Amino acid sequence: MNNKETIINKLEKGRAEFAYECMMKIVNTTDEKKKKEYRSYIRRLPTMILTNGLGQALAFVVAKSENGNAYKLIYKQLTNYMKSKYITKIQMPQDEKEFLKWVISCDSQTYRYITQEILAFLNWLKRFAEGMIEE
Repeated sequence: MNNKETIINKLEKGRAEFAYECMMKIVNTTDEKKKKEYRSYIRRLPTMILTNGLGQALAFVVAKSENGNAYKLIYKQLTNYMKSKYITKIQMPQDEKEFLKWVISCDSQTYRYITQEILAFLNWLKRFAEGMIEE
């Protein structure tokens, strides 16, 4: 039992560290509009995933991504997180553009795992955004 708690703590710590690094890149930017958009989008994305599914939510993020906007940054952060050392159970393609295609082509068990990981990561991003970016 104690070993399992240790593994869970390590996973959460890894998510938190990665989310914090992502958030510091946002906080250190001078573009106030982008910060506010990011905060707003991050707060809405988990609900969108739970309502519509991960594939549709990612398709929406990709559709709304424009050069340098907050949606593009969020997609890149999600992709980088899924490629990070904190995700050991699955191997995703290294090409960022293949992330959405890979997600929608996964078997149901892998799809659920990816969804859980993304939601857990977004939970940390949401906490940091609410605490570090002013409304």
